[in-house]
Amino acid sequence: MNYIKYEFPPAIWAELQKEIQETTTINDQKQTSWKDCAVVEIGFICLEKGEVDGKPTCIKESDKWAVDILFYAAIPASFEPYEVYPSPKAEVHSFWGDEDLYLKTFCGKYPTSEYCKIPKAKKK
Repeated sequence: MNYIKYEFPPAIWAELQKEIQETTTINDQKQTSWKDCAVVEIGFICLEKGEVDGKPTCIKESDKWAVDILFYAAIPASFEPYEVYPSPKAEVHSFWGDEDLYLKTFCGKYPTSEYCKIPKAKKK
């Protein structure tokens, strides 16, 4: 399994998601589901917070559509240009129980990151 985070221009996501979807017909009703993966569409992430009329609000939003995908099979090569690697501690979303899979992916990309250093055992 691989846990990858993405940011897509919305039109690109509309096309690429078709590569990981399948459509079945049940009782004459077409149903679309994810194929060999789990998907969470996060949406446009807030890049800058501020206040409007004394209330906290997002004042600058990303123009990219954020999506987290947990792949159970091969990752389509067409998805690679849209991979992003936010800090493992600053996550907006995580697949509960699979945080270690994202950390593994993150550390594969940034092995010298402070998040990827194994602490030395203390001597007794």
